Amino acid sequence: MTLKIGVWYEAGAFNAYTELFQFVATHMNKFLLRNRNGYRPPMANFGSTMVLGLIVGLMVVPQLLMAQRNPDRPPIEDLLPETTVGFFQIADFRDAVQKWKDGAAGAMYEDKEIQPLVDRMVEEGRKAYGKVEDTVGLSLEEIQSLPSGEMVVAVIAPRRKNPEFMMIVEVGEENEAVDKALGRAREAIAETGTELEETELESGLKVEKVVIDENTVFIAQQDGLMIASTSEKELENFFARWAGETVKKVRPLSSNRKFITVMNRCRSKKELPAEVRFFVDPIGIFKSAGRGNMGMQAAIAFLPTLGLDGLLGAGGSMIMGDEDYEFVIHSHLLMASPKKGILKMVAFKPADYEPQEWVPNDIHWYTSTSWDIDQLYNELESMVDTTMGEEGSFAEMIEDNVNENIPITLKEDVLDQLTGRLTLTNVTAEPGRFNGASWIIGAEVKDLDKARETVEKMVEFANEQENVDGSIEAMTYEGVTYWAANQDWTEERNEARAERRRERNERRGRPDVEMNIRMPYPTLSFIGDSLVFTDSVEAFHKAVDTYKGTSETLRNSDEFVEMSREMTNLLGTDMPVALSYNQPKYQFQMLLDMASSEDTKTFLSTQAENNEFFSVVKGVMDDHPLPSMDTLNKYMMPSGWFATSDDTGYHLLWFQKRYQR
Repeated sequence: MTLKIGVWYEAGAFNAYTELFQFVATHMNKFLLRNRNGYRPPMANFGSTMVLGLIVGLMVVPQLLMAQRNPDRPPIEDLLPETTVGFFQIADFRDAVQKWKDGAAGAMYEDKEIQPLVDRMVEEGRKAYGKVEDTVGLSLEEIQSLPSGEMVVAVIAPRRKNPEFMMIVEVGEENEAVDKALGRAREAIAETGTELEETELESGLKVEKVVIDENTVFIAQQDGLMIASTSEKELENFFARWAGETVKKVRPLSSNRKFITVMNRCRSKKELPAEVRFFVDPIGIFKSAGRGNMGMQAAIAFLPTLGLDGLLGAGGSMIMGDEDYEFVIHSHLLMASPKKGILKMVAFKPADYEPQEWVPNDIHWYTSTSWDIDQLYNELESMVDTTMGEEGSFAEMIEDNVNENIPITLKEDVLDQLTGRLTLTNVTAEPGRFNGASWIIGAEVKDLDKARETVEKMVEFANEQENVDGSIEAMTYEGVTYWAANQDWTEERNEARAERRRERNERRGRPDVEMNIRMPYPTLSFIGDSLVFTDSVEAFHKAVDTYKGTSETLRNSDEFVEMSREMTNLLGTDMPVALSYNQPKYQFQMLLDMASSEDTKTFLSTQAENNEFFSVVKGVMDDHPLPSMDTLNKYMMPSGWFATSDDTGYHLLWFQKRYQR
């Protein structure tokens, strides 16, 4: 992931910017405006107009208000209104890129074994961009210089009005690339028959506006900031707060209780500044966007019945530059207290999340959590009974639609046998295959004998069904019983899938290239105190070998023990309701195995004949050997996250250990 991001930035790519410029230059009339016959395309609506506004806000530099940059500019939350329901901020774009370069990604890019490959990819990226540079009107270097600092996108929900949008980009007061983009944007807009015109706000502030499909976008610049807004009033208020004035009846975002609570929970303990922040008020967005829509209004009125009116907000922050971590991400889901309905039903609970003895050491990632099964079931029952208007409705539905159709009862034979702990993990089962990673899912049970009896009844019942017809068999591996479809039945179904693929490719005129794809082979078993499901026999064998002690287990891994210690330090006094541990080195190993396999090389050779992209990829791989895992492992630092619960909702903290140069 980090290597890909580095290549993207170094090659220029800023592909999003490239596409935006191309969009303005060549497709604006096609997608955003009525044509000469008056046809209004589906995209010619308010949302698409905002896209144009954001593009113009990035590119247009009206020669107005060229005041000297004010180093004491208020923080953005003091300039936006408290009715902001969506907020995304990059505090300093160039600073974030530099911190990224200072970490593992930058060090990996500089590695002598890796750099030639990356340089070649950069070169190919530049060649590809050269084909559209004349259309865009800017060089890659100029595109990279466009965002020089802060970037903010905001969705505002004025009271009793539809949503408005605002984008703020810091480009600096003297930026030749922006000036050049100005001319290109004006040309593109002029080609549509639309003009940018100078106007004044009520305060006398001069701005420019563009009207697209009866929707207006206002654009202004001050102190190196470019501001584009779909609301004249919100833009006026933005500058009023900047001047230190009080806006009547609407306080700033920094006074919004939801925003304050979320952002306070997402601060770094070391008081490091956040590189990225976001906040969203989902109910606020829903209500504002639903004005005038009877269906959405009806859905909003139904939210309290489901308890979803208690979903107050969500937000987070990403901190980079910590001496111990590549990054630390805080996220918080803000809920009303006490929870009710669906929010109460989704009841995570604290537990011990040490990996079970069957979890292999070489997993790609490991995630474990616990649910309060009784609370989930009881709250679901209460909601259904309330909705149906009669007590006992849910119990009757379960009896008629589930219990009478299978040889077990859902509540007593299934749910009551689960402790609530659920473990999900991913491991390489078949190296070199396109989808060589396999799932292993474990559900902890209370009574092993009772749970086994339930599974045996369900297997017997399934085998009686016409489409299965006895194909599920009980087998053993290293003394552990498991249930799976017999090999002949599975191969027959897989061949049927392959035949459908060949027919589909033939209809579409595509060559039928055999990819080395692993066909799933589901298995079900009991390992230790867990009911374990996998989608391959190889993954099941790996779990059993680990449990039997012939393969290393994650719980004894030195790296995992160290990460657990880090999590404990970051956790403080709260018990986690979920925990995850990620090992990118094993994910990259699988990708390298796949990339270097003969099947992949054959596929690339076949596709390269008629596809420029695959031709470039093949050329790069032919000319430059892929780096070894011994080289990559130095930069593949493990990461982890955990979630906690309190009266304000759920909090997640995700971090990655820092690479030490």
